[in-house]
Amino acid sequence: MVARVLVVALACLSLFFLAVSPQQRLPERVLQVTVCELVKDPARYDHALVQVSGDLLHGFEAFQIYPDHCPEAPDSMGVWLEYGGTSQSGTMYCCGVIADGERSEPLVVEGVRTYLKVDAAFQRFDAQIGGKDLTRVNATLIGRFFSGRQLRYPKGKGVFWGGYGHMGAYSLLVIQQVLSSVAKFPAIPEPPPPPNQGS
Repeated sequence: MVARVLVVALACLSLFFLAVSPQQRLPERVLQVTVCELVKDPARYDHALVQVSGDLLHGFEAFQIYPDHCPEAPDSMGVWLEYGGTSQSGTMYCCGVIADGERSEPLVVEGVRTYLKVDAAFQRFDAQIGGKDLTRVNATLIGRFFSGRQLRYPKGKGVFWGGYGHMGAYSLLVIQQVLSSVAKFPAIPEPPPPPNQGS
């Protein structure tokens, strides 16, 4: 009798959890990391949802957030970036990649479906990196990190983590939310000084 009650209780509990929508479940924990931590030990953060801040470059064959002052990974070029969801960054790089602005379906990487929060912060960031000129932006981003795999440099001179971005030479951060961004390059010119009132 006790066993039957236990089975019924477990069945009811299972049905309850199946009925709970994803929005009602506890949100996934976001790990706050530095760019240096990501490039020093990519495998540790593989598939994790992370928050990271730093300088990034965008332009022809470039959309990466790069580590400053990271002696543990002196040869790293940084982490390649891409938008999640159905938006695309419009970055032109390598081997027939089309720089369209939209995808027909949300981006899926290694079986993980991504999203993008399209709000005022994202639209400001997207405008800051837009265009064909090389731009530099300091940003705080939340995204899904993909380490890629260990690859060997030509002629066997060490290994690096890659598989994504230009020439497949990077790990990947799929941007899912922009928290803040400040354009740093090209520099905004200083306004001219006010006329000398004494003349």
